Amino acid sequence: MKLHIYIDDSDIEPSRLEEIFTPISEEISNWIGEKQNMRSLSSPSQLGTDDINSSEKKLGLSIEIKSKHKLKDPLNFLYTLAKTYKCEFVIAEVCPDSGDIQDVCYFGHEEGKPDLFEVANYLDL
Repeated sequence: MKLHIYIDDSDIEPSRLEEIFTPISEEISNWIGEKQNMRSLSSPSQLGTDDINSSEKKLGLSIEIKSKHKLKDPLNFLYTLAKTYKCEFVIAEVCPDSGDIQDVCYFGHEEGKPDLFEVANYLDL
């Protein structure tokens, strides 16, 4: 299953998003490092053709998982960023056939810590 987990920018002022984009992008890239099943969403050149439209800049990561346990570390890391930068993240499922993205749930500064069991249920894992 392919997921995108990215900042919900619907309630963020453009100037605020611009202010936090680079530091969060760098922290995500550093955290991902050489992990095989993850990529940064903040750089469209790092994405494949089956990922989001390259004209859309999303700030987050793309992950391929087979088990809910593989979500624990990314969710904990991103929740730490959400608290630090006072933002919310969206967990979205990527349709394998069409590449369409469907938002599944939210977590972060206001929504709170993601519950791994609850997220896994939403994703049918």
